[in-house]
Amino acid sequence: MINRNTVSVLSLKPVTRTGSYDFYVKINSEFENPDAIEESISWWQKDHKKLNELWWVLNYHSEEFDPERHLRAVIERKLDAIAEKRKSNPEL
Repeated sequence: MINRNTVSVLSLKPVTRTGSYDFYVKINSEFENPDAIEESISWWQKDHKKLNELWWVLNYHSEEFDPERHLRAVIERKLDAIAEKRKSNPEL
């Protein structure tokens, strides 16, 4: 799960399954495997909103994309790092 402090610092909102459907379709059609999805995490590593949305898609479709929770754990670490930077420099 995403750390409560990270959620608070970054003002992350939950995304519904219906609300994440378009992003799910994009991921399902553009990325062939979990490695490709993990590469996309690096593209969005500074975009906490996109990472949050990806986390929710992976959560809703875990059996298909992330059965071992690896990708979600990577995203959680990235979000934690963004939150730490934001706490130390609120202007970011």
